[in-house]
Amino acid sequence: ITGSKPNLDNPYTIGQIVDPNITVSGIGRGSGIDGVNTNNQYNAKKWDTSSLDTNDFFEFTLTPSIGYEIDFASFVYTSVEHSSITDFAFKSSIDNFSSDIGTPLSGGTTIDLSAAAYQNIATSITFRLYAWGASNSSRTFGIDEFTFNGTVSNFPTCVSTTTWNGSSWDNGIPNINT
Repeated sequence: ITGSKPNLDNPYTIGQIVDPNITVSGIGRGSGIDGVNTNNQYNAKKWDTSSLDTNDFFEFTLTPSIGYEIDFASFVYTSVEHSSITDFAFKSSIDNFSSDIGTPLSGGTTIDLSAAAYQNIATSITFRLYAWGASNSSRTFGIDEFTFNGTVSNFPTCVSTTTWNGSSWDNGIPNINT
């Protein structure tokens, strides 16, 4: 993340390097936090709830183009160490943001996304990084840089159809192309 006051954009998309077969949202923030002017960092305040607030997050959405899929490997982010914020969670839309993924840390880390749930993603997926437990509402947390690692590949599409009529297939037995 580079530039003067990137927090003015929600989401922030400047300088993204993106595989041509996906679209991405950049980094955005939930409605429960407020952007803070900081150069070269996507920063926010109001992380002071005592437990996870479903409106307090940074968000990233990745969408493969039609006929393509994403096989994730990891999410890597860096941040200035924020000792006043005590708790973090990383979740995805795959299970409606209910399960934690990895162990996010205040200063950043690498979160493993090689599990089967994050392979062969052919529709939009959203990840959220939640934070809470700050000693007061003016405490900030921000992302300096982030990367989703993995591969984007095309997958076979059906070029013909075959229909079961109750006793046989009308265009041969189904295979990867039908």
